[in-house]
Amino acid sequence: MSSYTHFTEEEKEQARNTDLVSFLRHRGETLKRSGSEYEWKSDSGKVTIRGNLWFHQYEREGGDAIGFVQRYGNLTFPEAVSCLLSEQGIVITAQQRVAEQEEKKSFALPKANSDMRRMYAYLLKGRFLDREIVNSFVKEKQLYEDAEYHNAVFVGRDEQGVPRHAHKRGTYSESGFKGNVDGSSPEYSFHYIGTGNKLYVFEAPIDMLSYLSIHKEGWQENSYVALCSVAPQAVVYLLKNNPHIDTIVTCLDHDKAGIEGNYRVAEMVRQMGGNHTVKKKSPPYKDWNESLKAGHGIPPIPAEEHPGLVRMKEMCRELVEDYAEERCSRYPLEELQDRYDKLKQQAKFKKISPEQSYEMAGVAFLFVQKQLAAMEKEYTKEQYISVLFSLYPPHHDNCGYTSRLAQMGERLQELQRIYNKNKILPESGQGKIIQETMSFVVDCLRLSMFSENQCQDQQVHGVSQERRESACLVLQQS
Repeated sequence: MSSYTHFTEEEKEQARNTDLVSFLRHRGETLKRSGSEYEWKSDSGKVTIRGNLWFHQYEREGGDAIGFVQRYGNLTFPEAVSCLLSEQGIVITAQQRVAEQEEKKSFALPKANSDMRRMYAYLLKGRFLDREIVNSFVKEKQLYEDAEYHNAVFVGRDEQGVPRHAHKRGTYSESGFKGNVDGSSPEYSFHYIGTGNKLYVFEAPIDMLSYLSIHKEGWQENSYVALCSVAPQAVVYLLKNNPHIDTIVTCLDHDKAGIEGNYRVAEMVRQMGGNHTVKKKSPPYKDWNESLKAGHGIPPIPAEEHPGLVRMKEMCRELVEDYAEERCSRYPLEELQDRYDKLKQQAKFKKISPEQSYEMAGVAFLFVQKQLAAMEKEYTKEQYISVLFSLYPPHHDNCGYTSRLAQMGERLQELQRIYNKNKILPESGQGKIIQETMSFVVDCLRLSMFSENQCQDQQVHGVSQERRESACLVLQQS
């Protein structure tokens, strides 16, 4: 069994609160100031950093300092904590940074234009929003046209009506400009609070107003929020301050990033505790504004399914079909540990084949069936597929070999710890172990899917390289 570094809760909290700006600057990284936040360019796109928190703008994923180092340093959880703690003499923690000389840029709304003709033309004729819906937000001083660039400005106000957040959207048809005003507080992003029990969550203000234009009747009863390209702090804040809301409906874009965003919001709500219900309502096309366009005869941008979810559903079905009639080995945990150790060795050379982790998933799945048989329970194939698929977290599936294997190792270690106690567990305890084992099955399938993608990328890269070499040869001969 692999060794596991133990950290106290205080040590983990100290690592978690490391200020990422200082951490990155110490490593020679370049960061750009943007109001109270910083922007850092990773290989996969722009990352927004605020104290010990980060958020990837395009992949819609974020977290604390430990998660940042795990992802961008390709480290396991223990390695990330050790890395951050080892630099505590150099790196300033997020709490300490509050006292820095560097002042935060104060928030101020852009100066309003004398009229809103350009904004109305863009929103009504270019985006097909309903005039009454637009008028409602203009009347409440949550929407106006700025003087300098004629942007549409969507204003988020606090409980006293004070502006605390503003999102700008370019009104020139050829311009895709959009962004938050410096100093905006993300928890107050563009929103409306009604008396009903539902909160609808959108990606951008125009998505939100498009949905309201489609579903006009009685819209004022419920609550709505646009995340404005930031982490979903606004959802948590609104729920804490509006206890009458008990149902959250995620309505983010129907593409990879939006689907992961739906999962991320649902996860944050669950972590809050309480009796909230989370539902998903995806637009039929790429986003809700595309639905408005389709209604006006303009070809809409089609919806895009999440490739990971599509493939995982296929793999769950394949696994159940392949292993439903097989017999479990006498010592499945020992076999899983042996297979895991081999995977770790091969991962050093990035030589894990999809078949290896798929077969490991099969062994773990047989173990699940053995556990259920001991409880005199039986699932149909469709039930197995449904439960396994429900355990797949697409928003946490953007890491490399090291992180995936570390997660598998921690879960396998936990299963071994439970079984080594040799205690007779109540049915509820046995049910938790079965779910933990099923989660391990999904971890193995995730690794298999990742290996598949890596193999495909290498093949594409190889073909591209051959074409480049062939083209060079032709040029040399001509």
